[in-house]
Amino acid sequence: MNDAEIPARRPRVAIVGRPNVGKSTLFNRLVGSRLAIVEPTAGVTRDRMLVPVRIESPDLDFDLMDTGGIGIVDRVDLAEAVEYQVMTGVEDADLVLFVVDAIDGCTVLDEAATRLLRRAGRPLLLIANKCESGAAQISAAEFGKLGLGDPLRISAKEGIGAAELREAMARHLPPADQVPPVPDGSVRITVLGRRNTGKSSFVNALLGEQRVIVSEIPGTTRDAIEVRFEWEGQPITLVDTAGVHRRSKVANAIEYFSLTRSDQAIRRCDVALLFLDLTDRAARQDQELARRIHDRHKPVVVVGTKSDLDDATLAEFRDVVEHKLPHLHGAPVVRASNLTGDGLAKVMRTALELHAESGRRVGTGELNRAMVEIFSAQSFRGRGEKPRVYYATQLRVAPPTFLLFVNRAPLFEKEVLRAIANKVRAKVGYQRVPVRLVLRERERSPSKKN
Repeated sequence: MNDAEIPARRPRVAIVGRPNVGKSTLFNRLVGSRLAIVEPTAGVTRDRMLVPVRIESPDLDFDLMDTGGIGIVDRVDLAEAVEYQVMTGVEDADLVLFVVDAIDGCTVLDEAATRLLRRAGRPLLLIANKCESGAAQISAAEFGKLGLGDPLRISAKEGIGAAELREAMARHLPPADQVPPVPDGSVRITVLGRRNTGKSSFVNALLGEQRVIVSEIPGTTRDAIEVRFEWEGQPITLVDTAGVHRRSKVANAIEYFSLTRSDQAIRRCDVALLFLDLTDRAARQDQELARRIHDRHKPVVVVGTKSDLDDATLAEFRDVVEHKLPHLHGAPVVRASNLTGDGLAKVMRTALELHAESGRRVGTGELNRAMVEIFSAQSFRGRGEKPRVYYATQLRVAPPTFLLFVNRAPLFEKEVLRAIANKVRAKVGYQRVPVRLVLRERERSPSKKN
């Protein structure tokens, strides 16, 4: 097939079904890693998670979507939002994997889900999960009354029937050589903040659709949800994370995994967006997030949300950030409103500017001239041996990392390193992004050591 015949969009496969039938386990089995939270509690997955999947046998390349359960969830007032997510995902899918529980048998919710899926009119595979035992495989025949044909019998947990499932999917999906590749050069931007600061609303406002669930109930988002799109021609992967709260408030295993995913999202991101509610005071959790971002040397935009409800100026907000979040010295601040759209474009443009700044290299000559100027002007306390840098070179970008050959590493205490890093940022053009300094003692001759 030539390039003109390759479709513009990658095929999408949606996994749907009532709660706790093993959708996320099947998602992880097909992806090949533990991306979705798996917990024996109904309603764990609430948003749509979309990730690219490549399978070698048969040769398939598609985007896989995990969805919330149709019907009962752990909060009744979220049921409508979850169902909206499911049906929106189905409407956007080229193939639907309808998962049922072979142990529980056919339920009223399965029949209701069948009616919803029939209305969507998408190609569908009926999958009876949890067929570890012979009895479960026999009872799976009960699902024939749904009118969707004989179900595929699998165990997502054990991998039983995985090959048969892949072959069945291949009958509905194009081969990998006819699928557009995952866009390259995507900037990974992670949205962080306390609960109910407007993170999911921000994602939806950017996309112009209800992509992730928005609710007044704190803690609605549990997984780190990835959304891929283009912003002014730049491919973006936007990661919406679970709201952070004190670890002493972690109620169960689900919330623990959510917090762990937020930590992983910080590690993997190119730029972080730290959301602060302008109608609320900065709290200890905000400071903890700022410290984590700082420790990972990630560029960050501090976003004051709900600006339509607050009269403070940008300068006043900047003073609050400098005072309450000293770890983020020099980070740009933006006031924004998801409701009116004010500031959203500035948030994204600032994030892309930080990404470009973090990816810039500095010439070795320029760097060493800056080091000479910094150490000539820097005063150090004490009468003994003073910190000294003989030579510096840049190891990598994102974050900008510099190797310093020094006289004695213990002389470079935390305060000294922080002062040097800030001066390096100012001298070589990293005013708004963090830099990382790596120390290595220069080998000295035995006579000089003595």
